[in-house]
Amino acid sequence: MPSLVFFLMSGCKPRFKNPTNSMEGTIKRGQKFYVEPTQKFKHNDIAVFDYLGNDYNSPLDETGHFPLKQQKRVMRIVGISGDNFLIRNGEVFINRVPIPLPPLGKMEYEIASKIYLEELRDPEQASVSQEGDTFKYIAPLTIEQANRYATDKADIFSIKKYVHDPSPFDTIYARSSSLGTWSLDDYGPLKIPSPGDSIFVDDTNYKLYHNIPGVHSGLNIIKEELYFLMGDNRHFVEDSRYIGLISQSKMYGIVVE
Repeated sequence: MPSLVFFLMSGCKPRFKNPTNSMEGTIKRGQKFYVEPTQKFKHNDIAVFDYLGNDYNSPLDETGHFPLKQQKRVMRIVGISGDNFLIRNGEVFINRVPIPLPPLGKMEYEIASKIYLEELRDPEQASVSQEGDTFKYIAPLTIEQANRYATDKADIFSIKKYVHDPSPFDTIYARSSSLGTWSLDDYGPLKIPSPGDSIFVDDTNYKLYHNIPGVHSGLNIIKEELYFLMGDNRHFVEDSRYIGLISQSKMYGIVVE
């Protein structure tokens, strides 16, 4: 996932350009937006934060890995210290309350059609297969788009949310426990630690906490507010499900335009 591209300084508000589809359709790839630097954040803010992560624009190194690079990323704040966070069948819950997908956010849907749908031809995000006379697609759609396919398209046999099966190789996810199977669409439960809480860091949960300054294997005391951020394009983003919690000192600002 490339980092945000700095574009222009206008007054006191830095302007960035989004190089990825991770926030579509809320912030489209290539769209420019302003950021208000701040250290006050709340649920549902679209925030920019600093992250030391893989530089996917660079070639692999001699070990077969992408080099690390300090970069800025943009995602939505879904969980904050003290929250109980959970994803089940693609639905997000905070403190047992369902959190709807943002209106322009996207989830993957499975679509069966008797005709080829040219508008779903997207080699980066959509897949298509054919079984007899039926075309089957898996593609990211907004809720409005999905409803339109369900009601306005006479050639559509069925449309339903596509939920990713858990993978036995789920060590790619930032998890707090070895219990259960964590995946894109079934993640948690996770209690997000608050300042003053004690956490014990080991190989199982290191990815969840490694962005916290000073964290180390063994017993740690949380000193900062922590945030769980997600991209609005829920199945095409390297968000906190992969990179872990983001600490207050890594947060940069809020998207204002």
